Amino acid sequence: MADLVTPGDALLRLFEETDDARALLDADGTVVLVNRSCEALLGWRRDELVGQSKAVIIPEHLRDEYARLRELLVASDSHDAIRLNLRASHRDGRELPVRLTARLIHLGDDRLVSLVLQPRAEGEGDTGFRELLDALLDGNVIVDGDGRIVMVNEQLETLFGYEEGELVDQPVEVLVPEAARGVHATLRNGFTGKARRHAMGMGNRVLGCRKDGSTFPVQVLLSSIGTEDGVLVSATVRDLSGMEELMSANDRLRGQFLATVSHELRTPLTTIMASSEMLVDSLAGVDEAARNQVEVFADRIMRAARRELTLIDDLLALTSIEASREQVSSGYADLAVVARGALTHLRDRASARGLTVELSGPDIPLLVPVHEGWLARAVGCLLDNAVKFTPSGGRVLVTLTAGDEARLEVWDSGPGIPPDEEHLVFDRLYRGQNAVADETQGAGLGLTIARSIVESAGGTLVAVPGAGGRFLLSLPFARPR
Repeated sequence: MADLVTPGDALLRLFEETDDARALLDADGTVVLVNRSCEALLGWRRDELVGQSKAVIIPEHLRDEYARLRELLVASDSHDAIRLNLRASHRDGRELPVRLTARLIHLGDDRLVSLVLQPRAEGEGDTGFRELLDALLDGNVIVDGDGRIVMVNEQLETLFGYEEGELVDQPVEVLVPEAARGVHATLRNGFTGKARRHAMGMGNRVLGCRKDGSTFPVQVLLSSIGTEDGVLVSATVRDLSGMEELMSANDRLRGQFLATVSHELRTPLTTIMASSEMLVDSLAGVDEAARNQVEVFADRIMRAARRELTLIDDLLALTSIEASREQVSSGYADLAVVARGALTHLRDRASARGLTVELSGPDIPLLVPVHEGWLARAVGCLLDNAVKFTPSGGRVLVTLTAGDEARLEVWDSGPGIPPDEEHLVFDRLYRGQNAVADETQGAGLGLTIARSIVESAGGTLVAVPGAGGRFLLSLPFARPR
């Protein structure tokens, strides 16, 4: 951890030169860095502190307080500062009253605890764990190994509508809707003190239950706290009601935007295309040379309008997937049936270019949890990409396999994917070297749409560099919901 910051870094110089005593700890409580003001305040040299547990600068009778503070900060994952009156241990054995400001900071993928220690007057009272809990902005409940509530803070009392005396020594399931209490108890028993931090309900909607019986969505972050009497579990509870309301409003605005875009952009293009057709039809009896010239320009207008209409459809499809991923996995489809249908749809176009298109695989259903229309679009994007980049006289092979998952492979005899582009080809509007060099038409959204659909259904789509274009699609088999 210590090598994450270099001596020449401006942030390190600022950290070093500030008048306040500062220390950085990792999530496990090991000292990563101290500044010269910290050395001066506590009398310890930094080489005596860095790499050691912070317990060396903490009076023995307060070490649990500091440990709980660190665990709560890491568990809450909040950037808000907590200010407390505590004591620090001088190298000569004295206890120094300090005002402590603690904050969680992120450095890359690492979480560090920043401590700022300022001397305070001896007469100012020391803060205990009770005040520490109440200093948190989120609700917090401390639970013992049997799942019974030991302590709650003021924010949790407000959140759930209880007084602390009504909760202490009660099973923590009292804060959970009755229908979910059995499942919650099973999950609680599976959480061990070895876990440093764990978020409940990742990907699921977790509900809390107020004293009046009403429920509301929450996020729960768990962390274990070691004490002399065993391991306690700290649960930080965040109310997500406001977040869900914002997401609902965002979905409504997105829907309005999609409707507006669909109407305001598609309608003029449809009019242009219809007018081009009418223009050609109106030339009956006109000089043949003039008619041919007009037909050439009308055809250019039609092709340009179709390309723009396709681009709008792709953008709307991609936005729709991102707005509601649940709709992608709202049904079931047979990957084999969808693949054969997509091939039939593209066969005439492939034949016109002199391409050979083949399908192989077991003649068995490959049922996957994807709405058939969306799956057809994903497979269609892959086949369209293969046909587009395969030179005349080439081949397109589609292979279906059944193992732990349903798999579809699309291979073509085109130029293939350069080794440094296998991840970039899925980026929005990305045009590969081959596409630019050959002036291949397309906006670079097809593969983005295909991957978004597949990943929304819990699958994977990867590109394999090398000779010929090769894409591997994998989806889990459908299970009872």
